[in-house]
This record gives sequence, structure tokens and C-alpha cells, in this order.
Amino acid sequence: MRTRLLPTALALALAAAAGCTTSDASLRVVNDSDFTITEIYLTPDVSESWGPNLLRGDVLLPGESLTLGVDCGFYDAMLVDQDNVACELDDLDLCLNDADWVIRNNTCSVFGAKQTRSQPTADPGAATQKTE
Repeated sequence: MRTRLLPTALALALAAAAGCTTSDASLRVVNDSDFTITEIYLTPDVSESWGPNLLRGDVLLPGESLTLGVDCGFYDAMLVDQDNVACELDDLDLCLNDADWVIRNNTCSVFGAKQTRSQPTADPGAATQKTE
């Protein structure tokens, strides 16, 4: 698994989005899905706006992880995949000293929906038998 640490400026941006200037814990985001994550937004669950994309033009490929500084609290998150499909997750408890947030295929059931729709379907006649 490839791990990346985000620059200090990015951790500070997350803290600023949370309404503070320091973080009291770290959050390791692990992409254990089959989908490339192109955008990640976190906001305290009482906030009305998302704030900046925490990936800042980078992507989180399957098997990669990154570490963010966060303050203890409940957050809402929005993830966007390579097909530009957005998934919102509410009330994530990120109130641990050092937490891991593992994104799996079932974390966002909408991921892969576009891929599934664009795959060719099997010939319907090939799977049926004529019955009398």
C-alpha cells in the first residue's frame, strides 16, 4: 500500500475548514476500493459548506492512503470518484487520537454505477432455453 502525507498547508486547510487552527489527532484515509477518488471534502457536521478539496488536484488511487490532521468531532464527508460521481457520508465520528478511515467498495454504493451502466449486457438469448 502506498502512503502519502499531505503537506502541512493541506492539514491547516482542513483545520481552518473545521473552524480552528490546530489539530488534535490524525486521520489516515485508506482507499481500499476499486475506484480512484478524485476529490475529498470534510466539514464539521454543523457546517453549511464543504470548504476546499483536500486532494487539491491530486487523486487517491486504489491501495493508496493519506494522512490528515483533524480535530476531534463529527464530520460530514463528500467523496468524488473518477467518473465524477459524488457520495456524501454524514456524521462520521473522527474523535479518536489516531483514526483510520477505510474507503471500501460498499462505502459509496453509487461508485461504479456509471461503470456498470456502460458495460455491455450479455445476449439475452444465450442465457435462456426454449421450453415447451
